[in-house]
Amino acid sequence: MTLLSLLLAAGVCSLSAREQWTVEQAWQWQERVGVIKGFNEPYPAYPGMSRADVLKKARETGLNSVRFWVRGETAEEQIAHIRQMIDEADRYGMTVSPVLNYVKERFARNRGDQPMKDYERTIRRVVRAFADEERIVFWDLWNEPRYEDNAVTYEQMDIIEQMVQWCRKENLSQPITSSIIWATIKEDSKPLKRMAEVEGMMDIHNFHYYNCALDFGKHVYDMMDFLQRISPRPMVATECLTRTNGSGIARTFDAFSKYKVNFYIWGLYVNDRNWEARWERSTYDPYDPMFHNILYSDGDAYDAREIEMIRNYRFAENGEALYPSLEVTDRWSHERAWRWMVTGPLKGFVAMDGSVQPEADGYNAVKVRLSYDAWQADTASFFQNLDALLAEAEAQGLAVMPLLLTDDDFEAPHPSLAEYVGSVVGRYYCDTRVKAWELYHHPGEQVTDTEALSRLVSLVFRHARNQYANQPLTMTPYVQVQPFEPDFDYWGAMVHGRTAGWDRLAYGGGSTAELCYRIWSLSDVVSFSSVQATPEAGWLASICYRFGRPVFCTGWTAPGDADVEALLERFATSHVFWFSEGNALAADQLSAFRFRQTSTQRQVVEGFL
Repeated sequence: MTLLSLLLAAGVCSLSAREQWTVEQAWQWQERVGVIKGFNEPYPAYPGMSRADVLKKARETGLNSVRFWVRGETAEEQIAHIRQMIDEADRYGMTVSPVLNYVKERFARNRGDQPMKDYERTIRRVVRAFADEERIVFWDLWNEPRYEDNAVTYEQMDIIEQMVQWCRKENLSQPITSSIIWATIKEDSKPLKRMAEVEGMMDIHNFHYYNCALDFGKHVYDMMDFLQRISPRPMVATECLTRTNGSGIARTFDAFSKYKVNFYIWGLYVNDRNWEARWERSTYDPYDPMFHNILYSDGDAYDAREIEMIRNYRFAENGEALYPSLEVTDRWSHERAWRWMVTGPLKGFVAMDGSVQPEADGYNAVKVRLSYDAWQADTASFFQNLDALLAEAEAQGLAVMPLLLTDDDFEAPHPSLAEYVGSVVGRYYCDTRVKAWELYHHPGEQVTDTEALSRLVSLVFRHARNQYANQPLTMTPYVQVQPFEPDFDYWGAMVHGRTAGWDRLAYGGGSTAELCYRIWSLSDVVSFSSVQATPEAGWLASICYRFGRPVFCTGWTAPGDADVEALLERFATSHVFWFSEGNALAADQLSAFRFRQTSTQRQVVEGFL
């Protein structure tokens, strides 16, 4: 071994240090590695699951990189850990991004007397071992340094600045970065100015963001704009995904794709790290939606739509929108909608006079009409009254379905209507006394401008969804069924292979089949209303059943007493959650109502397998 080799191995000297990458070099790196779609920390779903099994599953979901905290007390232990992770990830075509946690771990232990020579010797020895390793896509020097205006923040920034110099001295072929930017951007703050100076030394930008819903995404765009003003370099979000904060996969990817951001979501499997409950909450209690992670413990997807989004994620071209608006992307999954309704059938009434006092024992829900005009005239009194109404309903044992808009409100400024909906839903987003939100009842019943109605429907859903409510959102389209002829075989018309369903639906005013379908396709639970006899009402319920979601009848009136029992039986069979509007129900009818179990018998046809 030559003297130079011995000196290099001992860490006494190195080849000439490289400079910070130019912007051009940074984008050449991006072109070389392609879009990074990663996850953090490969924890197993159960103790017997190997890390290789976790990485294999990650690759199957469309992920191609893993970010991990480097373990080990010595440089040799850290090198061994990194090498093992590289080899295991490489078996499944995945890269790695190590987080050098050595200095941060020891920082708190050595307040006022940081052993910088030891830090430098260890860090340089670790990165030197992998200076030309192509399977490492970048080095993360320090995860989330402090953000306050105090001595600790500035001390950490000074150390990170030195760490950058140490790594440059080893002439690394990979980009050097650190997850410095991870909280709200306040550009006039003293600590952020110092953090921006250190961020400006990095080869690529690395940030964390968990609140894509804030102000319709404005805050995440502010953060990315801030980083690009420091230097127009490739960006990597090394931590993301918090569904309860409105930062699910769809909304996060929508923002990231526009800025060509690589990503690492937090967590893969539900596991003993309990990441599926939000910060400071325990999984000892039930949780929904899931906070981090994309897979249940058995490997099934929490939401299959997310897996497709991961597999298909790419950078958008300039001006290209890869994702529809959030009224589409943030619609609840079928599974979540059904989980919400597991408490059983709703047997509700419509409070025509605003009273939540049921006329008979056995009701468990009430639908109440709220007033946009009252909200606009005196918002504080509006909410005081709604608080009182919810308290009274709770005392009566009733869940509440608030109705927010009808065509009577259409002439008001539509942005104001949307603001009203957003403010009400946002205030009670986690109030379990609210069973669901009926955002709009019968769009088009009086209004004939279908295009304007369609725009308003989208706007209202968008503002309601931006509150990431814990209750499902729905609208009830203005649609009925053409009255059946006395001898019409409505059951036979829908037998397998025959064409029937939408052809019998009738609309009025500005309502159309397209508007009706759009409303049902945006709703978390699918709603209809009926003032018809059981055959026609059941026909409409069967169309709603096709959407695979809980079905609500937000207001029904049977034409005669004989239809009441038949309609209740149809609702029981089709699992319809309902609110009666024009019929007085007896206590025994209410107590007897329950859903019938659905079971489909098999059929063996001779000649077919």
